[in-house]
Amino acid sequence: MKQITASLILIAMLAGCVSCGSGQSEDTTPSNDTTASTDTTTAEAVDERYLIKEELPDKTYDDYTIRILMRNSTSPDWIGDMFSEAETGEVISDAIYNRNRTVSERFDVTFELIKSSNNNYETDGVKSILAGDDAYDIIVPHARAAFKYAEQGLCLDWNVDLPYVDLDKPWWDQDARDSFEINGKLYTMVGDISYQALAQTDCVLFNKALFDKYQEEYPYQKVLDDEWTFDEFSRLVKLCSADVNGDGEYKPDTDVFGYVTYQWVGPIQALTTGGGRIVDKDDNGSLVLTINSERTQKVFEDYFKLVDTNNCYLELNRDEKKSIFDCRDVFAQGRAMFIDCALNDVAKMRDMVDDFGIIPAPKYDNTTDKYYTNVDSGTNLFIVPITNQSVECTSVVLEALCAEGYREVIPAYYEVALQTKYTRDDLSVQMLDIIKEGRVFDIGYYYCGGMFASTGYRLVNQPDHNFATFYAQNESAVKTSLQKIVDEYGNQ
Repeated sequence: MKQITASLILIAMLAGCVSCGSGQSEDTTPSNDTTASTDTTTAEAVDERYLIKEELPDKTYDDYTIRILMRNSTSPDWIGDMFSEAETGEVISDAIYNRNRTVSERFDVTFELIKSSNNNYETDGVKSILAGDDAYDIIVPHARAAFKYAEQGLCLDWNVDLPYVDLDKPWWDQDARDSFEINGKLYTMVGDISYQALAQTDCVLFNKALFDKYQEEYPYQKVLDDEWTFDEFSRLVKLCSADVNGDGEYKPDTDVFGYVTYQWVGPIQALTTGGGRIVDKDDNGSLVLTINSERTQKVFEDYFKLVDTNNCYLELNRDEKKSIFDCRDVFAQGRAMFIDCALNDVAKMRDMVDDFGIIPAPKYDNTTDKYYTNVDSGTNLFIVPITNQSVECTSVVLEALCAEGYREVIPAYYEVALQTKYTRDDLSVQMLDIIKEGRVFDIGYYYCGGMFASTGYRLVNQPDHNFATFYAQNESAVKTSLQKIVDEYGNQ
């Protein structure tokens, strides 16, 4: 019997929003009629998730062990995306535990974690697969590493080889499905089987105390009215900067900024939120390099024109431990109006003194049709090696895990942990819905963009940030590489 049900999760969400949002006493508790209406709405929401059923066989697999190779990391919690040893009272961990137990008991399977030799790119399985060893049933690597398996022909095709995976179900991500399919072959996928695909999604946090100081309205309504644009963001950023010690220099460890970001976040977000992609598909479904346009040039020009002012701090080289200050600390210490970061980083702000809100990154302008946001390429993707000798069982388990993730784990992460535990007002809840809806899995960012896959990072580290020059220097090589992929992918 499940210890965390969708009904409890949604009830907790509603209760948390009431208690955190209004601050009302017991004398202002809603009437019984309102409560009854809320209960009905909750029941309907629960039923909606459970009305959609997975189409799986009524059979068991004799205690078969599903062997899963994963990056050896709990920070970020890649392993915790799939495994939890016991119930601990931590909502997300317990949801993972109960999901796995439900699937285990239903199909008589067990799960074995096999840790990679590293916590970054996971390619430990390549030699084993090339040797023909049936060592793993599922491999969960870094997103970019997943395509290192795929381009060598080491993965089964999700379109045809996994008989019980139904990619039309709402628990599989459709942007990832459309983006990752090359030449009709889909060798890697993601969906609600992974809460990290949501946790690694970029968002914007804003400091309410600084908004109050400058007598500005919080940006929620502009988001809802489709008026949250880069121009409005820039106007607000330019309001806010302070050389606190008066030494004539703006330093991240002492001063105040309108906007802080990291080299792997803000610059790629600028492209994505403008509606651009590095690589897209033409009308025939073939890969096309689409990053170069007048709009892209203008997006980067405007972005870096803002970032290069004293109102902003762009952090470099965190991975090499050379950064002079973590931009997340600047924001958490109340010294920045805005930061863009992954949803995972919201939890790191739980001790922040100032109240903050969550919003999507601004559209470049009003012609952008939605609030697009990038999903970091470090997220987990899922592949099934061609050496797998239990394909039917594996496909059943993948579908069941993803369906249970849709019902239990995503509500635990999204509707409880984010919406009531870490966020600080009801309007941030609405913003999260918008952020989730706008997620982008750009195949050029994940795999075939060559030098352009890291365009934002590359431009940050060039003194003039000139996109046109950068593109001209790399266009020929990237197009050649992309054509090779189009010619060879799926023909290994």
